[in-house]
Amino acid sequence: MGGTKMLPENTCGIKVPRKLSWSSMIEIIQDNGTGKPVRSTVPRSSVHQIPRVTYPCSPSEWRTFMPVVTFVQPRIVEQPDAPSLKKQCPYRKKLEKQKKKALKKRSDFSLSKYIKFARIKEKESFTEKENLNPERLKALINYLDSPLELQQLYAAQALGHLGIAEESVKSALFNTLQECNSLPMQYEAARSLALLGCLDTSVVKMLIRHLKDASLNRREDTLSALKVALQAWSMTPELEWYWIGARSSLIRNLRRLVNLQDPLDSVSFDAALCLGYLDKYNQIAQEAMFMCLSQDDCKRKIQALVMLVKQMAIVDPVVIKTVIDQLQRSPLYKHRVDAANLLATIGLEIIQEEGLEEEVFNVLLEKLSEEPFLVVRQAVATTVEELNIKKRVWEIVEKQLRDDKDEIRKKAVIALGALGIRNKNLFFALLEMLELDTCEDVRIQVVRTFSTLGMDNAYVRKSLLKKAQTKGILARECSRALESFDKVSSTQKEYMLHSFKIY
Repeated sequence: MGGTKMLPENTCGIKVPRKLSWSSMIEIIQDNGTGKPVRSTVPRSSVHQIPRVTYPCSPSEWRTFMPVVTFVQPRIVEQPDAPSLKKQCPYRKKLEKQKKKALKKRSDFSLSKYIKFARIKEKESFTEKENLNPERLKALINYLDSPLELQQLYAAQALGHLGIAEESVKSALFNTLQECNSLPMQYEAARSLALLGCLDTSVVKMLIRHLKDASLNRREDTLSALKVALQAWSMTPELEWYWIGARSSLIRNLRRLVNLQDPLDSVSFDAALCLGYLDKYNQIAQEAMFMCLSQDDCKRKIQALVMLVKQMAIVDPVVIKTVIDQLQRSPLYKHRVDAANLLATIGLEIIQEEGLEEEVFNVLLEKLSEEPFLVVRQAVATTVEELNIKKRVWEIVEKQLRDDKDEIRKKAVIALGALGIRNKNLFFALLEMLELDTCEDVRIQVVRTFSTLGMDNAYVRKSLLKKAQTKGILARECSRALESFDKVSSTQKEYMLHSFKIY
């Protein structure tokens, strides 16, 4: 207990190894020439560099061959609960990876999800309605009672543009319309109420008052608000239509604007659109819409076509030919999408009655391959399916895949990117074209078609990985396709987590 360490007594005569020193070992070497000793410092090996021997030794030390593992010992695995599934863990990642590999090794796969056209991913749009702070909304409502008229005008305009049709917002704007004595403030409150779907008598009368204003800008501003409100009203089912105050007076003033103004004027056109929403059988509105079909303004022309086909249900050879012309020659891709949707709305029966079936078929077949925008090709594919001519189009496209001309094969592959693949033979034909086709452009289009359709298949991945290791345009396209396969949306990941099971 005195603090000195007691050494064990050596009773067997075994030599105790001397204590290792951390200092370098000094070795004395005799010089043959002078006979004087020369000191040579040799660094000693660190204790961390000495190989560690574990006891007992592993049986693998005496093995002469490596056994082949053919049996996996069964074990009990704890089933995770729902909260733990949301957390990433290496064990679950390993199981998911093994499951994916097993699915990819299956030679038989279903092509049912590739028969329909591939839908383009929708961009995430930022909406003020979803992200607006409630305190900000309360502040805008409080600004309506501000002593500064500029703040009041700003608050009224902002509440209308946000489109939040809550009772607190409507009541605050309605009180401002009734109690405020400022004419500009009353107009902004009425305009915002119309945008929010409130077409009360006092609101409509205030808008009619400004329709009679001599200012062109004020008329256009009023008509734009009315057009938005009446369009939303006309799209609701008839049983859910809400009451529009001073409707007869509004129709009368709109008719006056259409008759007094130039038929090709913007005010006259917007007034005719509002008339069409209020009364689809109005002759003045119908004549104005037909008059706009001969204009060069593509925006007014597509608006007139939508009004005639969808709202007024008027279809004749002039309307159908104008829709075809818009699909072929409109400089804006959105108008070409609208034209394709209008053909689907018209229907095959009416097109056949007018004797324009072959013309429509040829235009749709041409747009499937020559249209530069994918969203337009997808809209055309939807129209082809709605008109029940998809089987005929498929047969033509499959024949074009075997054509001797490179350009025709390329167009056929582009068309399949929107139409989809209906059987395994066609899939393996495309896979063979990716490997053996003599034209590089055709092979590039095959890669893009697989990427567009989302065909994350073992055969496709193997071919793409092999070509991605080379150089050139084809290698870059293959790399992009593989990246698109690896990208999984957050909703799909969440779905995979919730549906995860351990077998």
